[in-house]
Amino acid sequence: MKTSKSVDHRIKWIAKSIHLHTALLIVLLSVCIQNAISQNIESYDTIYKEKCYTSYYNKHLTGPSYVVYKLYKGGGNIPRKGMRFTIPHVHFHYAGTAYDRGHLCPAQDFAYSWELEESTFRYYNAVPMTKNLNRGIWECYEDSVRMLSQTDSLVVICGGCDYKGGLVPTHCFKVVKSLKDGHIYYSLLFDNKKKNCKAYKCDRLIVLMKKMK
Repeated sequence: MKTSKSVDHRIKWIAKSIHLHTALLIVLLSVCIQNAISQNIESYDTIYKEKCYTSYYNKHLTGPSYVVYKLYKGGGNIPRKGMRFTIPHVHFHYAGTAYDRGHLCPAQDFAYSWELEESTFRYYNAVPMTKNLNRGIWECYEDSVRMLSQTDSLVVICGGCDYKGGLVPTHCFKVVKSLKDGHIYYSLLFDNKKKNCKAYKCDRLIVLMKKMK
């Protein structure tokens, strides 16, 4: 499949810079959440690298602890026809449940390239999300981040947290940072509930990389 020069440029930019900034990207949510909500972000023991994102995976959890990706001028109109989540790493049996395969790195962000968009359909890029979250406020912020990327280069870190011994996170989180000036656009914790999902702004960020395996 042939790609345009602009698409090739974006793919090369992502591939080159995702390695350069990896050590700087692991900025995660910590304490001091509004309404006294706390969180527990799982450590990782395996790393899976795709061209447009990196998944930090926990084999004990059998799911992604979090995903890191960069975004510049995200979006496109390539259809998702034929794209399906692929085995291995099926950490949750979704059939017959109330949960969606919730993308962490969104497919729509990379819909300018079939290869990149298809690569987001991996189970190490998804956590169980309620329909209320995945198709509601989570999607709204995905749209907002995509709009921000039209004028700024971004790094996004997101995942699930507060598993409490189960396979479904009680919360999800998303941190969005400018690579131009370091500005934090969003630092949010989301309810993963069947009804009335809300997003909560963080009071502060800390670097947890040194404390995580």
